[in-house]
Amino acid sequence: MKKDILLFRISCVLFAISSFSILLSFIGDYKGNGISVLFAVLTGVLFWTGLVFGIVSILLVNKHRKKSEKKKSVDYISRIRRTGAASFFSNKLAAKVDIAMVALFILMLVTMFIPAVSQNITLVFVAFFMFSVYMHCMLNGVNYKYINSKNEVCKK
Repeated sequence: MKKDILLFRISCVLFAISSFSILLSFIGDYKGNGISVLFAVLTGVLFWTGLVFGIVSILLVNKHRKKSEKKKSVDYISRIRRTGAASFFSNKLAAKVDIAMVALFILMLVTMFIPAVSQNITLVFVAFFMFSVYMHCMLNGVNYKYINSKNEVCKK
């Protein structure tokens, strides 16, 4: 029960590491000194490691959720089952993230096409937009509903 909640939170942290790791490219350079090269390599390693292990941990939560569904009837399942990517505004936290995602997408596009704006600012918006997309999918999905139902059981 608490293991699933922990796995879900770990998955969120790993997705944050994945998305914000691209900000290390500011100090990374493959043609620079040893530390610059280290940060350049670390950018890719953190991005892919966070992404892969974030997916693995959410797949474990999904596996536990499916086992739980087979054992007993559960009340967190909605009649229409869509993936988190296709759902919007399914709860209060998801609504905030969905609004932020749209705003960040617009800011990212605007900064991409204005020559006076630095590419560094665009890269920061890309990192935040990527994180908001990850959280949009996580918080609108059925696994988040499962985690919320587990949180309510733990509180009782």
